[in-house]
Amino acid sequence: MQRGGPSCHVPEWLSRVERKREIYAGDPYYRDAWDDVSALLGTGPAVAEALHTVAPLVLRPDAVAARGGAGLLTAVRDAGFVPVAWSRFRFDRHTTREVWRYQLNIATRERIDVMDLIMPAGESLYVLLRDTRKTGIPATTRLSGLKGPSRPEDRETHHLRRIAGAAQASVLTYVHVSDEPADIVRELGIFFDRPERTRLLGALDARQDATDQVLAVLAEIEQRTEACDLSWKSALERLGRLLADRPDGTELNSLLERVRSGRSRDWRSLLDQADRLGLKWRHWDRVAVAAELSARHLEVEPVIPDVGRSAWAADEPACPEDRGAAALPA
Repeated sequence: MQRGGPSCHVPEWLSRVERKREIYAGDPYYRDAWDDVSALLGTGPAVAEALHTVAPLVLRPDAVAARGGAGLLTAVRDAGFVPVAWSRFRFDRHTTREVWRYQLNIATRERIDVMDLIMPAGESLYVLLRDTRKTGIPATTRLSGLKGPSRPEDRETHHLRRIAGAAQASVLTYVHVSDEPADIVRELGIFFDRPERTRLLGALDARQDATDQVLAVLAEIEQRTEACDLSWKSALERLGRLLADRPDGTELNSLLERVRSGRSRDWRSLLDQADRLGLKWRHWDRVAVAAELSARHLEVEPVIPDVGRSAWAADEPACPEDRGAAALPA
C-alpha cells in the first residue's frame, strides 16, 4: 500500500491536469486524506470506482442566507444525484484560502475581502452525492458542469447558481463543487479531521438516500442564519432608512447617493461609515453591497485551471438519458 510520505503519486484517473497532479503529490491536505482513502479502500480499481461515482456539493453560507438549499437539492436529485452522507462545518479565513489556494492568484484583494465576509458568516453543509447515471465521466465533473459559471451573465436558469438565489454577482456563487476526484481527496483533508474524513469515506459506496436527513440539518442551519435575498439595491434602501433623521449621517448619506447613482463603488467606506455611526445594518446587506461593487479578477491565469467535461470526454460513452447535462458548459 502506497503511503503519503514526502510526496505521493496522483494517478491520471484522479485528475486529467498534469500540473494539478504534480502539485497535489506534495500538498499536505491531499496527502493526509489520501492516506485515509488508501487505508480504507486500497489503491486499486475499488477506490477508482468509489471516487468516480460520488460528488460533494457544498452549500455555502450565501446559499443558506438566500434559502436556496432545498431548491438545490431538488435540482441535483432531478439530475440523478442522491445524497448519501453529510457533514456541517464552518469556513474560516484559512480554510477559504486553502480551498481556493491555486485559483486565488487571479482574485483582487477586494474579492478576497468579500469572500471573508461571506464564507465564515455561518455554517456550510457538505453533502456527499452518489451519481446514479452511468456517463463514463467522474460524478464530480458532471456535477461541476451543472453548477454554472462564476460569471453571473453566463449563468442560465437551469444552473445551480441561478437556482440557489435571485441575487447574481460574481462572488455570490452559492455552491462549491469539486472539479475532479483528486479534488474530493484534497478538500476532505482541508475541511475535516481524520475521524470525520473516515466517516465520510465509509459512505462512498452507500446506497441509502439521506435526503430527509440533509433537509433536516439544512433547516437547523437556516434557523440560525438570517434570511436575506442578497439584493444590493434593497440593502441600500434599508441603509437609507437607518440614516433617516440622523443629523450626524450627512457624509454617509452623500456617499450613499453617489453609490446609488453609479458615481461611486466605494463599498469599504460605506461599511466603515455605517459602523462609525453605530447603525444596525444587517451583515448580509453588507455582503450584498460589497459583492456587487467589489472588483473581480486580475488578468492572469490561475495556478491550476478549472477542469471541464471535455478533459474526460474521451472516456464518455453515448448516454441518451444524460444528453441534457452533456450540453451544459463546463
